[in-house]
Amino acid sequence: MASVKTLSLVSLMALASLSLAACSQESAEDKTEQAMESAKETADKMGDAAEEKMEEAGEYLSDSAITAKVKTALFDNGGLDSSKISVETRNKTVYLSGTVATENDAETAGQLAEGVEGVEDVENDIVVGN
Repeated sequence: MASVKTLSLVSLMALASLSLAACSQESAEDKTEQAMESAKETADKMGDAAEEKMEEAGEYLSDSAITAKVKTALFDNGGLDSSKISVETRNKTVYLSGTVATENDAETAGQLAEGVEGVEDVENDIVVGN
């Protein structure tokens, strides 16, 4: 009878050990799955942030290109002294400032800026003066 009790006790302990091992295995798998999901979410967030920064850089380059094209258009117009005209571009809106000799020159500068590819709007703050 003692051996039956011993055998039963050993069997019970073995069963308990196997159950604990199964729980540990399941817990480890859950933790691994959670860690992988967390890593995926982090990677997705980093990818989104990188994409946003690339778009911002693209907009900056686009605005810089527009500014260069507007300056070239102003410079290439032989009848307009563009040396005192400043050009800035933000979000495809061109901002003109500075001074020109006549009202016609100010209007011409605005029209030239409007004619540049990629320009969506022009804020012409050029004043007539010396």
